[in-house]
Amino acid sequence: MDLSSVGRMAPWFKALNDTSKPENSTTFPGILDSVLTTAGQASPLLQLFLFVYRLVGAQLGLDPSILLTFLGCLWGLSKLFDQVCAVVDNFISDYFRCTVCVKDNDQIFSTLMQFLSEQEDVATNRHLAAETIYKSAWDEEEDSAAALATTVVEDDDDSPKYLNFASDAARCNPRYVPAMGTTGFWHEGVYFRVYRRKETLQTQGWMGNKDVEELRISCFGRSTEPIKNLLKDAKTVFFLDTRYKTTIFRPRIKENRRDAWSMWQQVARRPIRPMSTVILENQEKHNVLRDINEYLHPGTPKWYASRGIPLRRGYLFHGPPGTGKTSFSFALAGVFGIDIYVISLQDPTISEEDLAVLFTRLPRRCIVLLEDIDTAGLRRPNDEDKDEENTEGTTDKEDTSKSDKSTKKKKAKSKKDSDSSSSDSSSEEERKKRRRKRRHRRDRENTGNKGTNNILSVESISLSGLLNAIDGVASHEGRILIMTTNKPESLDEALIRPGRVDVQVGFKNATSEQATELFYRMYEVSKNKPVPMAKTANGSAHVVEVKDEEDDELRETSNKFGELIPEDTFSPAEIQGFLLKRKKCPKQALQDADGWIQAIVKQKELKSKVVTVQ
Repeated sequence: MDLSSVGRMAPWFKALNDTSKPENSTTFPGILDSVLTTAGQASPLLQLFLFVYRLVGAQLGLDPSILLTFLGCLWGLSKLFDQVCAVVDNFISDYFRCTVCVKDNDQIFSTLMQFLSEQEDVATNRHLAAETIYKSAWDEEEDSAAALATTVVEDDDDSPKYLNFASDAARCNPRYVPAMGTTGFWHEGVYFRVYRRKETLQTQGWMGNKDVEELRISCFGRSTEPIKNLLKDAKTVFFLDTRYKTTIFRPRIKENRRDAWSMWQQVARRPIRPMSTVILENQEKHNVLRDINEYLHPGTPKWYASRGIPLRRGYLFHGPPGTGKTSFSFALAGVFGIDIYVISLQDPTISEEDLAVLFTRLPRRCIVLLEDIDTAGLRRPNDEDKDEENTEGTTDKEDTSKSDKSTKKKKAKSKKDSDSSSSDSSSEEERKKRRRKRRHRRDRENTGNKGTNNILSVESISLSGLLNAIDGVASHEGRILIMTTNKPESLDEALIRPGRVDVQVGFKNATSEQATELFYRMYEVSKNKPVPMAKTANGSAHVVEVKDEEDDELRETSNKFGELIPEDTFSPAEIQGFLLKRKKCPKQALQDADGWIQAIVKQKELKSKVVTVQ
């Protein structure tokens, strides 16, 4: 149906579709009407606009051109008002407002975002950003077990019910933080504005573009003291949440090491480990604790500097696997309230330059943990040259033997001595050519690896690179270096010399006394009791209190268990693994101990890795 047919259905449509020129075409409405009429004949879309234009004029009795002019003026005034507001806001920000910026690569950024998410004014704001909260195993509450679903394996009514965590993620509420833009809130009687923005910067090299985010906190006044108090409150809340936890850091992946200040990332935050849970002689524990306590004392740097001694301290924990070397490191961090920075020397993305920068970006007081230093493949350059010479020598011998055989065959077939001499010279030249080809092939392989993946480092960290990072001229001071190893005899003397390793601590397999202590600690009455689940009549799960043994009876059971454990045979990890499978039944653990000991001893004698009794 076209517009002319619609016009015949109503009298007032006739006036709308009248394309004749207006009587007075010199006025502004007449000129506009003429332009629209001419344009409407060329374009169906403009014809539709002309239809609406005349419909508004016919129904409202108002000239549409005046309405369009009025709307245009309103739009222009709104833009002018926005510009005036921006100028006034900039003037107020420059002279009557204080601002503090926080970059996203600083540790206080995450602390401040967590603090803002807990503010009531921020949570009720109309513009927010939702973030998923990833809780660790230690952040879960014991009461949440009652809300979990259960799964029945068998159809029997008496079949036990097992916890099902399928709906656990759906019940976890997200965290709401300020969205991009400006967010206002009140804190301690002061109104703050948080402006959050993200900027993409172009960088050279393989890193490409990177996103830089910052928070601008502002408040009215001529002093930044209210903002400083806000940041202080945020750090106080963060301290109350983490004072009983140990934070673990690892190097970021190669792509995210954009600058030197963002080379470390937090990977875990665990509750501090009590020193009593570490199986080690008490005298050895206290010796290490006193040594670290003296080193971390605020007056120690001045004492070291006055005597020209570098402010460094190194420890070597050596012993069989599972004896508590890493556990002792975590316990030390919990005692002194410092963080742990873990570095794997076998990481292909860490070069010697990266290792040096990682050491320079450590905080004032921390523990640097290098685990299993004996398996890191640290070698001297002359050792590599010797291996290369031996490899080339072996290959040359094989080539020589092959060439000799071929020469003998040629001599047998040849009838002249000149032919045999020429074959000898040619075989020597062939050996040289093969040697050069091997070298070129090895160089091409290294070059190809670098070209296919620019992120991975082809060369591993050498011993000299590690030593320069530990105590070089530009190395960092004030940190505690802990290296663990299962084979201390395989370490290079330069790595464990005094000045790099100041204290060595030996860990051994558990003694009878230590096995007794481990058994008692496993079943002693604790404030955080386990929460086994039992089913009710309707099938739901509820918490049942565990009945602990009396202390005297538990002591007697622990002594009996310790008497069964042979000296220096089982590691604390092996004993703990056996007890964990019977963590609610100390008497059952004592009954099964004899058979378990005999089976494990037999397994070790046979040097088998298959466990028959657990």
